[in-house]
Amino acid sequence: MEHRGSGSESSGEIEQVLSELRAAVRQEAGYLTENEIPTGPQLTSVRDAADLASVSAHLPLQSALPYVGPVIVLAQRVMRLGLRWYINPIVEQQNAFNDSVVRALGELELKQSEISRRLDKLSAETDEESK
Repeated sequence: MEHRGSGSESSGEIEQVLSELRAAVRQEAGYLTENEIPTGPQLTSVRDAADLASVSAHLPLQSALPYVGPVIVLAQRVMRLGLRWYINPIVEQQNAFNDSVVRALGELELKQSEISRRLDKLSAETDEESK
């Protein structure tokens, strides 16, 4: 590819040069076609795990019992306040662990998709060589 300094290139020539540059970059990165380039992670299972990763120690307290229900809820609130010092650090540790697991799953899925892409590329290359 050479650069023409005349400044009078038509838009068709510019598009052709850009297309060639894009193809060269794709080939250098190891992608066979434009459709192979990942546009974004398709991490549905990792996204599901991330949605479930956060644990809360403060679920709403309710009771459906007509007369003693408010007394039960009040007793639960008092108990929750008394145990907060014990429960909150455990919940924070669990949330930190869950976040690290979700990050690791995301990294593993990205690496797996990269390995799969490389395998497909090598397979296509060996198919071309065997023809």
